[in-house]
Amino acid sequence: LPDGLRPDHLRLFWQPDRYPGTAEPPLVNPVIDLRAGTVTFDTPGLGAFQLGYPPDAGQPIQRRLTWRTITGISMGAGAAMYLGTRYADQFDYIAPLGGPTDWPYLMRYIRGRLLGGFCTADSPEGVGSWCGLPAPTEPYEHDSTYLDWFFADNGGRFDREEYVQIFQDLAYAYGNPFLYNDQSPYRPPGMPRDELLRPKAERCAAECRGDNCPAPATFTIATGFYDDEYNPDGALPVIGYCDGEDGEPLGVFDDAVPHRDPVEVLLAVDVNGNGRRDANEPVLRNAFEPYADVGCDGVPSSLEDGYDPITAPDPAGDDYDWYRNPRGTEGNWLFDGADRCGAGITEPYEDVGLDGVPDTPQLADGGYDFGEGNGRFDLNPNFARFLERSGGLIFQDLPAADRERLRVWADGGIRDIFNFATATNHLMGRLQGAGQNVRVYDRFPSILPTDDEVFVPALATPDPFGQLGQSVFVRYGDPEADALAIDMGDGAHVGTVPQAINRFITMFDWVHNRWPEGDHAPVPPPFEREDTVVFFHSERLGKTYRYGLSLPPGYGRAENADVRYPVVLLLHGYGQGPEDLPVAGTLLAGFMANGNWQKSILVYPEGFCGDSDAYQCNDGVDNDGDGLVDAGNDRLRRRACEDDGDCNGDYTCRENHMGLGRFCCPPDWTHCGPPEQEVCGNRQSGRSESGEPVTLCSDGVDNDLDGRTDLDDQGCMGRPEQDTEADCKQGSFYTTHVAGRDGEAGGPDFEGAMLDLLEHLDAHYRTRRPETVTIRR
Repeated sequence: LPDGLRPDHLRLFWQPDRYPGTAEPPLVNPVIDLRAGTVTFDTPGLGAFQLGYPPDAGQPIQRRLTWRTITGISMGAGAAMYLGTRYADQFDYIAPLGGPTDWPYLMRYIRGRLLGGFCTADSPEGVGSWCGLPAPTEPYEHDSTYLDWFFADNGGRFDREEYVQIFQDLAYAYGNPFLYNDQSPYRPPGMPRDELLRPKAERCAAECRGDNCPAPATFTIATGFYDDEYNPDGALPVIGYCDGEDGEPLGVFDDAVPHRDPVEVLLAVDVNGNGRRDANEPVLRNAFEPYADVGCDGVPSSLEDGYDPITAPDPAGDDYDWYRNPRGTEGNWLFDGADRCGAGITEPYEDVGLDGVPDTPQLADGGYDFGEGNGRFDLNPNFARFLERSGGLIFQDLPAADRERLRVWADGGIRDIFNFATATNHLMGRLQGAGQNVRVYDRFPSILPTDDEVFVPALATPDPFGQLGQSVFVRYGDPEADALAIDMGDGAHVGTVPQAINRFITMFDWVHNRWPEGDHAPVPPPFEREDTVVFFHSERLGKTYRYGLSLPPGYGRAENADVRYPVVLLLHGYGQGPEDLPVAGTLLAGFMANGNWQKSILVYPEGFCGDSDAYQCNDGVDNDGDGLVDAGNDRLRRRACEDDGDCNGDYTCRENHMGLGRFCCPPDWTHCGPPEQEVCGNRQSGRSESGEPVTLCSDGVDNDLDGRTDLDDQGCMGRPEQDTEADCKQGSFYTTHVAGRDGEAGGPDFEGAMLDLLEHLDAHYRTRRPETVTIRR
C-alpha cells in the first residue's frame, strides 16, 4: 500500500448477487487494520467485494478553507445541512445531530403515515371508515397513523399539540406542502385571512360535547372541493378543524374529547356534516399530481424482463436504495422528469392537477385545484420548496470541488420520535452517490477509543475520529435494549445521558481536529472567557437578531491580540433559544484550554420565534407615569442612594424622573425608581404596571426583543387584540419564511439573518478569513 494511505481512503465496490451493476456503498461498521491487511464490515447482501483507494491518497493538495463549521441539533440540524450546502462557499464542515436532514423521506413519512390510515373512496369500506396502514418497511420507522402519532418526551414533550405547532411552523417556513393556495403560502385554498384571526374557542366551537354548546362556527366549503382519494365527486363538505393533545394515552386521538387547537394548514372531509372532524374522517394531502414512481424506464421492476422476486428483483438496476443505489429513480419518492431522465423522458403521470380528479375548476377560475391540463407534471409549489431546501439534494448538484471539499458528521437515534436516524440514512446515501466516501457506525462504543461509556478527550489519544471516514454517520441506540434502557432514552431524540454527552463531545472533537494550524497552546487557569447573548440589527431580516456567544480561553489576553480563530455555529432545536446553549461553552472551554482542541469562537444563533421576554413589569420603563418601575424582585438592590457607592453590583445611583429621589437601578433602564410593588409584585412577567388589562400587541413593549413594538411588529398581524408579537409558533427552522403569521406571503428572512450574522461576526471578532492551504488528501 502507498505511503500515507489511511483507513478513510478506502472505498468499497460491490457486485451484488441479485442486482445488476457495481455499487459503491458506504462502509458500515468497518474495522480496518492496514498493518494486518484486514477489513471487516456489515453488508445487507452477498456478492463480490473489492476495496480501492484514490491514486493520490496521502499526497499534498490545495484546499480552500473558510474556517467555519455549521452544526445543529434537531430543527437546527436540518437547517445546518441546508445552509451548509446552499452556502457551500461559507463553510468547511457540516454536522447535523439528528434533525430533518432528508425531506424526500420525511415528506413521504408525514404524508403517508402521519396523515394516513383513512379508507379511500375506492375501498370496500368507503370514506369515513378506518383502514389503517401496513407495517413500515424502512428500518427503525415508527408505526404511526393519523390517529396514533408516536409520542415521546425525551428532549421535549412531543404530543399532538406539539405536532400541530410543528406542522404550522413548517408551513410558515416552507409553505403548506399538502394544500396549495395561490393567495396564501400558508392557508388552504378557500380559507380567508380573517379565519386565522378568529378566537380559538370560536373556531373550535363544534368540538363541544354535551349540553349548552355554542352553535358551530366551522370554516366550511360545502361542495366542489374535489379530491381523488376522499371526495372524488366533490359532494362532501370540506372543513377546517381542530386537533391537539386530548389526554392519556398521549399522541392518540380520542374522539370523545374536545380538541382545542385549530390546525389551520389542513382540511378534513366532514362525512357526517356535524362541523367537526370525527375520528375516521380523512384529512386532505394534495402534494403532487398522480404519478407512477417506476423510474425513468417507465416500467415497474415486476414487469422488467428477467424479473424474479428472489434472484432478480430489479433487472433494470433502477430501484432506489439509500445504501446500494442512491441514484436509482424507481421508488425514490421523487418525480423523475427530464432533468434526471434525459430530454423528453419522464416517469408516467396524469396531468389532472393536484386534486387528482380530471376536469375540476382551477384556482384561477374560482375552484380549488392547480396544474390541470398545462402539459407538465406539477408539484404543489410549497412541497417543491421542501425539496429545494433539502441538503442532500443540494449537495448532489454542487460543483465537484465543493463536493470534494465539504465534510459531514451526522448522528441520529434509532428510536428518535421523528425517525431522524432513518432520514439521515437517506442523506448519507445521497452524499455517497455524489462521490463522498461515507462511513456508517452503529452505537457510540463502536467508535470510542476506550471502553469508557462516555468519551473524554485525552492528550494521549489526539484526534481519535479523524480517520473514521471522509463523512461519518453514527446511528446511536441499541436495537436489543431492554425496557428500562428504552425508558431512559436509549436511541431517542436526545438519548440517554451518556449518549447525549457523546453526541456533542465526539462531534466537537472531530470538528476541532480537522482544521490545520490551529491554536492548541495551553491556557493555564484561571482563564477569563465570555459567555453572553448579543443583539444586532440584521438588514436582511429588517429588525433585531440575537445570538449566544462563547469566546475561547485567552481571547482577551494581550499576547493573543493578533490571533484569529475559526467559528463554529451551533443551531438549537425546536422550542429552544440561544440562551440555552452558551452553557456548552463552559464545558468545551476546558478542552480548548488544555490543548485537546484548537480554540474557536462558538456561536448560537436565534431560531426561536415564539417567545416573549419583555413585559411592562420588567422593561425598565415607567409605563404608567407614576415614578414606580417594574417588579420588585430586586428590591434589596433597588434602594435609595446618594451616589454609586451605595449600590451593589452593576447598579448605578440615578435621579428618579418624577422627582421621587435617587435610587439604585440597572444602568440600561430608561427610568429609575422604586418598584411597582403593589401591581407588579415580584412578577417580572406581569403584563401591566397600571393594573389595566393589555395585550402584548397593545402594551407599548417590544416583547420579543426584535426591535419592533405592537402593531409595528408583523407578528401582531395589525390587530391590537392579538396577544403575541411572535413571528411563528416556536421554531423558525432558520430559513426564509414564505408566510407571515396571518398566512400572507412575505414572512421574516431568517436565512438572511444568518448571512448577516456571518458578516457581523467577521466585523466584530477576530475570525479567521478564507484562504487556500496545503493539506494531505
